[in-house]
Amino acid sequence: MEIECFTLSMNQGTFLKEAVDSILDQSVSSKYLVYDAGSSDGSRDFLEEYRSGEYSKFFVDGDLGPSDGLNFGLQNLSADIFYYLNADDRVLPDVFAFVLRYFKDNPSCDVLHGSINVIDEFGRKARVLPSMHFSLRGYALGYSFVYQQATFIRSRVLRQVRFNLANKVSWDGELIVDLALAGASIHRTHVVLGEFRIYDASITGSGKYRVAAQIQHKRISRRILGRDPHIIELYQGLFIRIIKAIVRRIRPRIEYLQ
Repeated sequence: MEIECFTLSMNQGTFLKEAVDSILDQSVSSKYLVYDAGSSDGSRDFLEEYRSGEYSKFFVDGDLGPSDGLNFGLQNLSADIFYYLNADDRVLPDVFAFVLRYFKDNPSCDVLHGSINVIDEFGRKARVLPSMHFSLRGYALGYSFVYQQATFIRSRVLRQVRFNLANKVSWDGELIVDLALAGASIHRTHVVLGEFRIYDASITGSGKYRVAAQIQHKRISRRILGRDPHIIELYQGLFIRIIKAIVRRIRPRIEYLQ
């Protein structure tokens, strides 16, 4: 069993080395492709020269957005497990060995997701986000999410599923919804698997796509429920989010690999 990793790179050269090293320094080897969609900040030169021969590179001068690049990764997927990491995030040490053991011990598992560290632009841990039980209804009502930096997917369930090119802000969440709608078995672990970097220039940190994200979430919610959520359901979702936030703060259920 083998993991295949995919990293999207677009003018994030400041953090690219950390992302690449976090994958190449795992205790078990993996297939690894870095896809650059037209960086102009020196990232391409770095990728051509850095640790040459330890991973593959693919360069294009523009595409249709992150979903397009990720679909390229899926089209060329040949390993058992798929994992993708943004060029400004990191995966924690020894995670791949843990993930391979989990999938081997749990053959019915199609998707494994875990907890994450939130880090700042300097790589310092700001807080921890424990993994949540995922459900379609929970996603529709805003209280159940999966963290992309800590998500691993069996290739067998990705044969007929692709990232939505029209979704420019929450393509990762929609993919999980599509997999769940198709009947994928989604497992979670309390182990911290990845690190999500939030800084002023990032999509999440800048907040400039917040309205677009809300529009996409409403659309996906309609797909799940077959209708718009009722007002009482929205209040229920808000109440559950508040309770979950309190519980995570008081008694977070997280584990770290030793």
